[in-house]
Amino acid sequence: MRAIEVNNVWKRYPHWRPGTRSVRSVLSSRMREERRSHDVRWALREVTFSLERGRTLGVIGHNGAGKSTLLRLVSGLGRPTRGTLRVVPNSASVLSLGDTFSLELTGRENATTAAVIAGLRLAEARAALPAILEFAELEGFEDAPVRSYSDGMKLRLAFGVVAQLQPDLLVLDEVLAVGDLSFHNKCMAHIDGLRARGTSVLLASHDLGSVLEQCDEVLWLDHGRVRALGRPETVVENYQHSMYSSTLGVTPEADASAQDDGGLVLRVTRFGSQQVQIEDVVVSSEGRPGEVEPGGTLDVAMTVRTRGAQEKVIVSVEIHRLDGDIPCVDLNTELDELEVGPVGAGGVHVALSLDDLELGPGEYFVNVGVYPTDWAHAYDYHWHYYPLTIRGERKPDAVYRPQRRRWTIAQS
Repeated sequence: MRAIEVNNVWKRYPHWRPGTRSVRSVLSSRMREERRSHDVRWALREVTFSLERGRTLGVIGHNGAGKSTLLRLVSGLGRPTRGTLRVVPNSASVLSLGDTFSLELTGRENATTAAVIAGLRLAEARAALPAILEFAELEGFEDAPVRSYSDGMKLRLAFGVVAQLQPDLLVLDEVLAVGDLSFHNKCMAHIDGLRARGTSVLLASHDLGSVLEQCDEVLWLDHGRVRALGRPETVVENYQHSMYSSTLGVTPEADASAQDDGGLVLRVTRFGSQQVQIEDVVVSSEGRPGEVEPGGTLDVAMTVRTRGAQEKVIVSVEIHRLDGDIPCVDLNTELDELEVGPVGAGGVHVALSLDDLELGPGEYFVNVGVYPTDWAHAYDYHWHYYPLTIRGERKPDAVYRPQRRRWTIAQS
């Protein structure tokens, strides 16, 4: 029996809005369908694959490619708009933080509820609570509301529940890519044990090194479609080449004078067509440039301008750990369903604040980018140019997509 069978699955973005009632009322049903097909944005289109029992499948792709949508469907959070999807009944998921917990309930209540939803009887879920808290290292926090938890604590609680199960399928949405190394290793050891007993694993990750190490096959999603499915080495290499070449191909040659002034250099620290440009980037925390205390607030601000036609764009902010160039935070305005633009010569000011940033002490880089809405290539991408130091010695919790984040977008 296969753990997952996906056949020609399409999934519509949930925020599609039809025309006004007065316009719709004068359209025939066929005309409305044609209009809907033209206007609708698809998160997934014609996705077909299967996952055999005991195998691990990695899902890769750019931001907005449909990875999280696919994993949510496999986890039972929604149904395909078209096509069929079959999953073994005994499955467990650890998705983007906050997706499966009620913030007003306590850790104890959320853990019990999650265990019951996962298939345990109520008495079994209550009996498993001490083991859940022990694995999550959250003893003493079980009666606090989850809204008071850091993102790392939510992750611990979610995986503490999963650790008490013996699922036939485990679904992971890149939440284990970064954070507390000891807890990460504990989770990976548990996953390895499950796989040794025949559990299938479906995981989405930006950490291509981990994908190569852990996966039997890799699925590459591109704008909601399957671009490739096959051996990890082949698919990852083709993915990396595509991402690099599409942007490098439209990046102008560097000006010799620019290489001497200490600024950004095209094809070295700056990539993209430059049709839209990022200017005046500031990385700070409480007025201190380039450094933040663990658990502090990080502010990233920039101005986006264009000399050409005005259009809407997507802005991204990434944080990479210098040691191993590991992506630790990967966010963009499309992910948070925000519109940027139309961008004109006057520019748009974009600011992102990340509260409770609990990355481990060390050296990082903040990368910023601006893209067309189809993600075809970068307009402007600043790579490893803005250093960030995380101060302090406090042991961090894992953070990937901070729940307490605030974008500010304003026309200049």
